[in-house]
Amino acid sequence: MPLPRHGTVPTPRTTAATAALAALLLATACGTPDAPADRAGAAPDAEPRGHAAAGDLEVTGAWVPEPANPEIAVLYMEVSNAADEDTAITGVSTGASPDADLCSTETSGSGASRMRVVEEIPVAAGGATELVDGGYHIMVNDLPEPLEEGDEVAVTLTFAEGSELEVTAPVQPMAAGSAPVTDHGGHH
Repeated sequence: MPLPRHGTVPTPRTTAATAALAALLLATACGTPDAPADRAGAAPDAEPRGHAAAGDLEVTGAWVPEPANPEIAVLYMEVSNAADEDTAITGVSTGASPDADLCSTETSGSGASRMRVVEEIPVAAGGATELVDGGYHIMVNDLPEPLEEGDEVAVTLTFAEGSELEVTAPVQPMAAGSAPVTDHGGHH
């Protein structure tokens, strides 16, 4: 470790004090208990994400990362079910494209990831299912027009019992540290 200016060597006490000060500054810069992060991963100062509720079902944090590929997009959100019975998302439609699919990314025993279209996305009674990168998500395919930051995508989710829930998801920049969805081999 290089010596600090003036020839002093940090002691455990000064190092601990410096670490405590750094943690305090980081906590202050990143938010306070009065300004929690959005449940679907947005920072407190980030633009709002889509929200809708009907009956026992609620969608929070709906958003579309600005697509790297102008022909496809992915939709993320959290779906909560306050009912006493399990349900599932069984269909999706959007005005952005006539072609949208419920999908899951699965990892094989060798560690390779593969995306596949699924018939439904389960949402447990009294629970929630997150649609995220590397898990369940919604693919919007064959976009007639590229989506750009600031656009909004209207989405209708259909559930196993026949109910529908409409939500508007903003197109936002990909969050720092998130990998864009680029591997759609075998999907379309």
